[in-house]
Amino acid sequence: MLKPLRLLFLFIATSLIIFLGTGTALAEPTIVAKIVATPVTVYELNREMQRIIPMNSSFHSGISEEKLAEVRAQSLESLIDQGYKVQYALQQKISISKSDLEKRLGKIRGKFKTEKALQKALGEENLKDFYASVSRILMAKKAEEMALGSKAILSEAEIRDFYEKNKRMYKRPKQYRVSAILIKVDPSRIATDKEPARLKALGLAEQAKAGEDFYNLAYYNSDDRTKMVGGDIGYFHTGQIAKEIEDAIVDLKPGEIAGPVETREGFNIIKLTELNPPKQLLFEEVKVKIRQRQEKKKYETLYAEWMIDLKKRYQHEIFSQGLK
Repeated sequence: MLKPLRLLFLFIATSLIIFLGTGTALAEPTIVAKIVATPVTVYELNREMQRIIPMNSSFHSGISEEKLAEVRAQSLESLIDQGYKVQYALQQKISISKSDLEKRLGKIRGKFKTEKALQKALGEENLKDFYASVSRILMAKKAEEMALGSKAILSEAEIRDFYEKNKRMYKRPKQYRVSAILIKVDPSRIATDKEPARLKALGLAEQAKAGEDFYNLAYYNSDDRTKMVGGDIGYFHTGQIAKEIEDAIVDLKPGEIAGPVETREGFNIIKLTELNPPKQLLFEEVKVKIRQRQEKKKYETLYAEWMIDLKKRYQHEIFSQGLK
């Protein structure tokens, strides 16, 4: 069984003192970079690379050295950014709670039956260093939340102001809803080979226009998967369906039928079931989407500015160990 949580915290505290409080860690061959006194280990680098690409043996053998170098550089950059955030957390006296750390480690421990199995999975990395690595991940995440979280939240007034200034962005175009019967034809066939399918579609179109139940006609004759719902394609607007079908329904009224219409898939009989005119969407209909999009945009801007500031504030070094 794993050691009690209090011993786990002792491990982490000891590790952080070694890594963050002294310069002796530089002599360790596992250190590939350092942000002030925050280390990036070769084990962290390997884990980050595995997160980006599946580094199993079969896939790994198919990756070029150039691609591996690119992934390695991307991974190292991400970990250095994490190190900046850890330094910010230390400077601002931001700490992680025991419950948060226990929750994260509990998920990890849950994947292994024993502490020995976990150590085996870690390879040469010892548990103390691994726990310190986990704590750095949590510290970086909390630092980002504390520095940026509330700053990206927009007020209702700001959301409404954006809507009023950009109303044209929230106009729904004319909306169609149709049901269709498809008589499928291999597009590679010559015109004469298509004739039986065309005649079948023509007969179905005549039946539909004569008033036979379109749902049943589609259910028993269509070659499209929508046959199970009577051929109902659902809602769409201009540019979202084959142009041939779009052209055929543009002047239809709800309930009217067009076809057969030939498309790449085959011959189609189309029934317009609903037509909704263009509509200006109300603020209440779009405010959630506006908030999500604009807060994400603001967060990204704040994050970029914050990282620029951290890079000016803290220095980092990259070592050759583990980078070849």
